[in-house]
Amino acid sequence: MEPRTDTRLDLQKAADQLGVHYQTAYRWVRNGRLDAELIGGRYLVNPDDIIELNRERQTPKTPPAPRAARLEHAADRLYEALVTGDEAAATKIARRLADDRAPIVDLIQIALVPPLRRIGQGWHDGELTIWVEHRASAIVERLLGSLASNPRGRRRGVTVVAALSGDHHSLPTTMASVALRDDNWHVHHLGADLPPDEILKFCRAQPVSLAVITVTNPTTRDLADTTAAALRAAGTPTIVGGAGSNLTELIELARRSAGEGVPA
Repeated sequence: MEPRTDTRLDLQKAADQLGVHYQTAYRWVRNGRLDAELIGGRYLVNPDDIIELNRERQTPKTPPAPRAARLEHAADRLYEALVTGDEAAATKIARRLADDRAPIVDLIQIALVPPLRRIGQGWHDGELTIWVEHRASAIVERLLGSLASNPRGRRRGVTVVAALSGDHHSLPTTMASVALRDDNWHVHHLGADLPPDEILKFCRAQPVSLAVITVTNPTTRDLADTTAAALRAAGTPTIVGGAGSNLTELIELARRSAGEGVPA
């Protein structure tokens, strides 16, 4: 019986087939990217491993999602666009982040909320007029509508989102709805200034697994808490969001309500 032929290549020949310098191939062996066996002072490489590594190198890689620093930089540019009412520029900035796979929650919390808060503070301090703040909010409402996703797959559950009577700010409900929809919830968005009885009627008439009440006006907090208690008593888990709340917490609480826990 003839001895079996060793088809493995030494590292120089492997480097030649990979089209790289010997030192590059050696570094890949050392960091584990290229499998090789050290025999008699020489590294030997299986031809199949060379083929696999070449295939990996030729496969286009998806660029990483934008990091926080890029989103923070975008927030400064979005402030300029929103404070001047340049909707086209604001849409272009946000759309590019979304196209580059920025998570919608990060896009909202890091890129959109800070300029809105800055504009609100400017109005509070008398540096900006109220119509600047209203216009910016309306632009962001439309922008979020254009960015809202509709993921495939089984829905986590059915949720209703609203702000109650006396709370006229619809933007927080829009942000919550977009974030929940992106997390694969079926969302009924009822907007702002909704009478408490109406959300109770809605949850009795519809198969709702979670209610979300946003609070922007602090004077409506007691009403929101009372309504939430009534909803819970009727069997509908309810989350009340207000000052200090964020979308990441909302998603975590919503998943807990669905009995999923929260991934580490």
